Amino acid sequence: MARSPLNVIILNYGTPDLAIASAQSVLPQIEAIGGRLILVDNASPDKSAELLGAWAAQRPTAPVEVIRSTVNGGFAAGNNLGIKAGEADFYLLLNSDTLVEPGALGALLTAMKERPKLGLAGPQILDESGAPAISRFRKRTPFSEFVEATGLDFFYHRYREHVVPIFEGEADAPDWISFACVMIRREVIEEVGLLDENYFMYFEDSAYGLNAAEHGWRNARIEEAAVKHFEAKSSGVEDAAAAHKPLPRYYYAARSRYFIEHYGRAGLIAANLFWLLGRAVNYARLLTLKPPKKTARGRALHIWASPDFTPPDMVKKP
Repeated sequence: MARSPLNVIILNYGTPDLAIASAQSVLPQIEAIGGRLILVDNASPDKSAELLGAWAAQRPTAPVEVIRSTVNGGFAAGNNLGIKAGEADFYLLLNSDTLVEPGALGALLTAMKERPKLGLAGPQILDESGAPAISRFRKRTPFSEFVEATGLDFFYHRYREHVVPIFEGEADAPDWISFACVMIRREVIEEVGLLDENYFMYFEDSAYGLNAAEHGWRNARIEEAAVKHFEAKSSGVEDAAAAHKPLPRYYYAARSRYFIEHYGRAGLIAANLFWLLGRAVNYARLLTLKPPKKTARGRALHIWASPDFTPPDMVKKP
């Protein structure tokens, strides 16, 4: 099979309706470019694979392929299956809970072709109301954990270089960008490798973007492209934190792996101690009769999680 100009990979886990809606939003642009759409079902516990297969079967002439994984290996592993399904000049990883706005793929491809050192490009990410969402980020440092845990504007302004999100209006170049929708150049994958499957879910995007940057590749958001993202429909992690519910163990395992990879075990210890210090500062809000900022239940203990945790559903289906 000849190399495709663009392969778009949509990873699904238990959200077939969202994945199909996302596929329908992007398929016309893929066909216009002459690319391929690869739907990967990550061993969903429901009828997702059958529903995706039926949708593809209704379009026998469309450049659509459905891959059924026998194991839920996580975000990185599932996307890697899609990347390995066929050679392409560019790969677009697209969350199942997204809708691609008209012209987005063309704008991303144009930027990539005009800027040869641009290795990863993402669109503007819009929330459900159509407002811009945060999609550019700085490198997370151990001290970033302190700044974030304080929840106080004073520290956010004083130590801006350690604030991970880059807010609208800030001109800082991103160290990494959102993987809700990201286009990756083939040469980046050849040089940096596939996504790190040791990250089951979370932090694999920042780790990959930073690794690419260390190899001289740039990350950028392309303002002419837009994708609507229905936040956290697949994981619920953000909602859990806001509701003071515990986060899944794989989140903390990925966090530990990230800090060890980029700062060593001493860096993980420093990050955890900084987080605890920041949390203590946050509780000082009680002196002004303001409640402390909510965080995930049990986080003070769970941040010490081993990076080698394997989720129980990472087992092969019969």
